[in-house]
Amino acid sequence: MSPRPRIYSSRVLGLFLATIGYFSVAGLSFPVLPRLVERELGGSKADIGLAFGLLAVGMLFARPIAGIMSDRYGRRPLMIVGSVIVGIAQVGHVIAADTGELWLLFLARVLTGAGSSAMYLALATTATELPAPEHRDRVFAAFSTMVLVGFAIGQTSGEWVMQEWGFWPAYLMATGFALLTLIVAATLPETRPRGVVAASRMREVFHPVAARVGLVNLMVFTAFMGFNAFIADYAEEFGMEEVRWLLLLYSGTTMAMRLVQGRVMALVPRRTLASIAQSFVVAGVLILATAGGTGQLYLGAFVFALGLAWNVPLMILIAVDSADEADRSKVVATVTTFGDIANSAGTLALGFVAESFGYDGMYFLVGGLVFAGLILLRSPFLSGLAGMGRSRVEPVAPAASRT
Repeated sequence: MSPRPRIYSSRVLGLFLATIGYFSVAGLSFPVLPRLVERELGGSKADIGLAFGLLAVGMLFARPIAGIMSDRYGRRPLMIVGSVIVGIAQVGHVIAADTGELWLLFLARVLTGAGSSAMYLALATTATELPAPEHRDRVFAAFSTMVLVGFAIGQTSGEWVMQEWGFWPAYLMATGFALLTLIVAATLPETRPRGVVAASRMREVFHPVAARVGLVNLMVFTAFMGFNAFIADYAEEFGMEEVRWLLLLYSGTTMAMRLVQGRVMALVPRRTLASIAQSFVVAGVLILATAGGTGQLYLGAFVFALGLAWNVPLMILIAVDSADEADRSKVVATVTTFGDIANSAGTLALGFVAESFGYDGMYFLVGGLVFAGLILLRSPFLSGLAGMGRSRVEPVAPAASRT
């Protein structure tokens, strides 16, 4: 009788470290980028939304290509290429800050999005393939926690470095985070299953089952960007100069939720969990919309994080468990593509809404979108998916397919 595979092997821990490195770059942008746009480049609230939205435009256009490359060449090469592109793009942020040219920043954001598309697709797909099937929920929940660890590191260190030394050092540090990801990614194993055939036509890149899940993900993910892209500017309207503590509360609460996700998702039907989680998101957004002081901002961030922490792991696992093993890269690409649409079109639209109706109006709109996603989740639209129940434990795959 062969020994049971370890849950958190050295390879899984390496994946976690690469994830922290990449998402530290992403987290740094939340407190730093809005200030860069307004203080250094003379931009508006709409320009803040555009800066974040263009990142997602780059992700959106690169995602189908990244999905094909992942199945044709493997997950590890995609990580390496993605981290190189992200690192180069951070240097572009430095140049934009030095020259004061807003268009250079927008170009750097599109390039960051293209690299990020490759990075996240490769990381998330590897997180579903590297562990044994019976450990997938726990490893993916831990992987999602590492996303928040990276966000917390980037948010806190980014704002501190920016305030102490300026925008140049902040984005040079982001370049260093990308370099860390590159080094670690080069040591990771390839997890692409045998027999996977890359799509030959663009329409083959998207998975129909995952598209149904992705539509719900789009509605909820708009809330993610509504908080992270604009909360720094919104908090300054209440006289809050150090937004990193608010962001740290959000990240810390999300991490706490994700530490227990693996076990909870193995016991409770995912549809039930998703419904509860989205209800918390709606409540948190409404608290932000009606905030009258910094105390309510902290309360809203806390309630919001209690719910949003569950969204991405649940949406991806629902889709993965409802599809064949050979389609996992395609499934992850499809679900996250809808997140990219929310990031791009959603964030662009939210910036203009905030410019026209204020942040309170914007957050009311976000709450309505999440509530619509909750209705869709409870409707027959998703009720037939296999992944809507408890964790599905599959027969253990051959070792070669997991390494």
